[in-house]
Order: sequence, then structure tokens, then C-alpha cells
Amino acid sequence: MVALAGGEGNIINPDLSLVVILALFVLFVFLLNRLLFRPVSRVLDKRGALTEGATAEARAAARQYHARLAEYESSIRQARAEGYRKLEQERAAGLEQRRGVIERAKEEAAGEIDRAKSALAGQASEARAALEAESRQLAERISRTVLGREVGGGAD
Repeated sequence: MVALAGGEGNIINPDLSLVVILALFVLFVFLLNRLLFRPVSRVLDKRGALTEGATAEARAAARQYHARLAEYESSIRQARAEGYRKLEQERAAGLEQRRGVIERAKEEAAGEIDRAKSALAGQASEARAALEAESRQLAERISRTVLGREVGGGAD
């Protein structure tokens, strides 16, 4: 302020100290760049590369996981479909076997019924013959008792 009051127009007087300060400034920039900024930059670059690598690995692992999951779900669907198909085949075979058993049982029952009918028909004809013979004998006895004499069976 004194310099302004004295009427001088220049505040800064360049002298040798300005050159020394500029040289020190350039030296400090060079040293700080060598000792601080470059190593920190390298560490940050390495950290970024590691982070990007880990992120890429995580993305690759996620893609692999999703691919395996899709493959697993597909194999489960295929196994389930195969199981249902086999179950349906076994059910159809069981129904066919059941139908065969029922048909054989019906045939056996029909045979038994036919044998029983023929046996009943034979027994009925034997019973008719026995009843007819017995009715003739009974008629002859009644005739003898009522008439008191022997009656000949004329129509035989």
C-alpha cells in the first residue's frame, strides 16, 4: 500500500526470488508427480481393473448360473414329462390287464352258467321221469284201492 501511496504504478517487482519460486514450484510439481500422483494413479488403476475384473467374473458367473438353472429346469421338465408318460403307459397296461381278467372271468362265469343250466336241465328231466313213473304207480294204487281190482295200464 505504501507503493501505491508513493505514486508508483507497479505493485509486483520481479526479482530473482520470483525465478527461485518458479523453479521450486516446477520441482515440487515434478516430485509430487513422481512420488505421489503416479503411484496413487497406478493403485487406483489396479483397483479399477480388479473391480472391473471381479464385476466381469461376477457377471460371467451369473450368466453361467442362469444357463445351468435353465438346463436344470429343462431336465426337470423332461424327467417329469417322462415320468408322466411312463405312468400313463403303466396305467394303460394295467387297464388292459384288468380288461383281460374281466373278460376271462366273464367267460368262466358264462361257462359255469352253461354247465349249471345243462346240469339243471338234466336233473329236471330226471325229476320229470321219476315223477311220471311215480305218478303212474300212484295212479295204479289209487285205481286198485278205488276199484278193488287190478287195472292194466292200457295206453303205454
